[in-house]
Amino acid sequence: MDKVWISDITYLCTNEGWLYSCAVRDGCSRRVLGWALDSVQGTDLVERALRMAKTLRGQVPCQMVFNAERGVQFTSAQLHEVAVELDLPQSVGRTGVLG
Repeated sequence: MDKVWISDITYLCTNEGWLYSCAVRDGCSRRVLGWALDSVQGTDLVERALRMAKTLRGQVPCQMVFNAERGVQFTSAQLHEVAVELDLPQSVGRTGVLG
């Protein structure tokens, strides 16, 4: 556990329009560690999910990596700053390939 955290955004169609869900999962156990919902799929959505994962998980090993697709929400300067603040090195993979 806690070697790689992976994240992605899922689109949900509701009676009131699109809702976006971002989850951060442990790459080994697939356990959801943090999540966020919003009507906008911006970087703030990913930041909230990542901060929740870090808060709920507490101390994580220094070897742990946060991996996601190359979407703008995951490659933004904002998320890079958050990852540095939380001491979570980032890694991005090809679109559609996680973990």
